[in-house]
Amino acid sequence: MQQKSTQTSRLVDNLLTGDRAELEGISCNDPSGLCLLSKGTMTSANNSGIYTTLVRLAAQLQTQQGNVEVPLISIETKSYSIMVKEYDGHAVAMKVPRTAANDETDE
Repeated sequence: MQQKSTQTSRLVDNLLTGDRAELEGISCNDPSGLCLLSKGTMTSANNSGIYTTLVRLAAQLQTQQGNVEVPLISIETKSYSIMVKEYDGHAVAMKVPRTAANDETDE
């Protein structure tokens, strides 16, 4: 179990570096909705089950429409977006700040 946790931690660290360094946080949940790992501003385990439920519901919508692609969910607010997607049964949520450039194009 420790090995998997170390690999997951390395994956999250890699996701928060380089051109994705502007991410405010990331959360990864197991298929049961339990938070395996979180970093940055996504450290609240209270919301972890919600992200898992969202990806499952979105997948049900996709299959009803005959589409087998895994959907990407975007939750947008004035100051940030949360992108949620399922990878191998695990819900991954990333919090991305809205930049001034994005705000200008919205007006």
